[in-house]
Amino acid sequence: MASSSRSNQEKTRAILRRYATDEIGLDEAYYDLLEDELIPMPQRCGMSAKIPITKEDEVRLKDRIKSMDNDFQAKS
Repeated sequence: MASSSRSNQEKTRAILRRYATDEIGLDEAYYDLLEDELIPMPQRCGMSAKIPITKEDEVRLKDRIKSMDNDFQAKS
């Protein structure tokens, strides 16, 4: 994310913050990042199974996002 423009970094953080605070779900966050061209479109090569995500996985991810957001705001 350090190589992205400041505007793109802010957009990415805003989407991740909405996900971390349960305003949107993981799929919506993913599609918002794709739609705003903040992450690359995945390659379409064959079929792949969707990896199941546990509740614990989501809690850890959200905690990590919140931690990174707090670190960023402390530096600003």
